[in-house]
Amino acid sequence: MNTIPGQENFLWRWFSKIGDFLGLSLIWLLLCIPVLTIAPASISLYDAIVHCVHGDEEGTIRRFFSTFRKELLRGLGLSVLWLVIFGALGCGYWILFSMGAHNEGKDFYDLYSLVYLGTMLIPLGILTWVTPVQARFKHSFLSLHKTAAIYAIAHLPTTLLLWVIVLIAAALVYFLSPVLLVLLPGIVVTVQSWLIEKVFKKYIIEEEPKEVSNGQF
Repeated sequence: MNTIPGQENFLWRWFSKIGDFLGLSLIWLLLCIPVLTIAPASISLYDAIVHCVHGDEEGTIRRFFSTFRKELLRGLGLSVLWLVIFGALGCGYWILFSMGAHNEGKDFYDLYSLVYLGTMLIPLGILTWVTPVQARFKHSFLSLHKTAAIYAIAHLPTTLLLWVIVLIAAALVYFLSPVLLVLLPGIVVTVQSWLIEKVFKKYIIEEEPKEVSNGQF
């Protein structure tokens, strides 16, 4: 049976992409088990997706581990910081909820709990941008979070859409099958990176080539 010219290459590219998603997602899941390695694993996943899945670079898995080694110390610090932040926020919400459950003014505490949960969207929005900013640019620890906060606020619709994508993926895993966890992380980050990279392009200033004068650069 004859094949259409280029068909084999097209199919091979798609099978290769699926293999990349599976490999990256599985490695990311395994590296997230120790919890403290979630941040460096997430940074490495985003970097590999942008350069190898979107881009033309080869060696997707090799690039993932190369980035993971480079970002390990910074990533461990990020993991500790955000675990402390959300741990403190979670404890605050639990205390507030407990107070409301044992007091007559329950309606007041319920309303305050909703407001409290709303404020938690702020650190969630910042966290959304920390990983891609760290993967794509060089920042100090403080500057990284300041920049992520600016992106989260200045591009609020994109920030909300990024979390909608995560929620859809979580719903698919919950209602369909946990087996989807093997594939979805790579797909989710790929879809998110399309939106994020469009934002980044607005701030990346490409150098114009220098004019050639008298045959010399």
